[in-house]
Amino acid sequence: MALTYALIEDEPPARLRLKRLMQELRPEAVCLAEAGDGEAGLHLLALTKPDVLFLDIEFPPAGAFGLLREAQARGLALPPLVFTTAYDRHAVEAFRWSARDYLLKPVDRSQLSESLGRLTPAPPDLAALLETLTATRQEALPTRFTLLHKGRLRIFTWAEVSHLTTENRLLFVHTPEGRFPLDRTLDELEKGLAPRFCRVHRSAMVALDRVRELETDPGGTGTLRLDTGDRVPVSRDRLPELRRRLEG
Repeated sequence: MALTYALIEDEPPARLRLKRLMQELRPEAVCLAEAGDGEAGLHLLALTKPDVLFLDIEFPPAGAFGLLREAQARGLALPPLVFTTAYDRHAVEAFRWSARDYLLKPVDRSQLSESLGRLTPAPPDLAALLETLTATRQEALPTRFTLLHKGRLRIFTWAEVSHLTTENRLLFVHTPEGRFPLDRTLDELEKGLAPRFCRVHRSAMVALDRVRELETDPGGTGTLRLDTGDRVPVSRDRLPELRRRLEG
């Protein structure tokens, strides 16, 4: 019988990419349904029984975590899961055993081919999956942060930050109100700010949605132009990952 699958993913380009790759790798496969948010995802689970569900981690209103908790409360059965996520390997390793596999965005042909080759019909242990997802979410940073500036406690959201840079061993966050020193390190923040931010240099991290242009030079390094007008250097070893993230 032909393989059947479904997708829960809030980014239309990501859904189209995955469906195109499935068509190339498994022309006989049938997409039973797709959803862009949690409510539509629950409806999908109630009405379809695909051989595999490709499940994004972050989508409205509460992402995979909220969807799985609600599925458990409603007594919905889950098909084998393959997570699709922009988080790095370390963030998803904690729950990999509870799902059939995970794919890092942007999903490529070889990743998907290997994942399909590992598919088994066993459904996930939902209780264990929720436990490990909870632990993974706890690694994320709060949406707000505070800093002391000129004797005043300032409150910002990470959504306001275009990039972070280090200078003379001090870390600065760049906001519409200017740059401010923050008593943290890039190494401490890098994992918690993924996937919205990307480390592009040992001394810089940028919000990907603020990038407007990437310039590369023959030496293999590059420079980012942000929507603020700021220019941020990109090191040679971080350029391939940055390209992958921007193209995804």
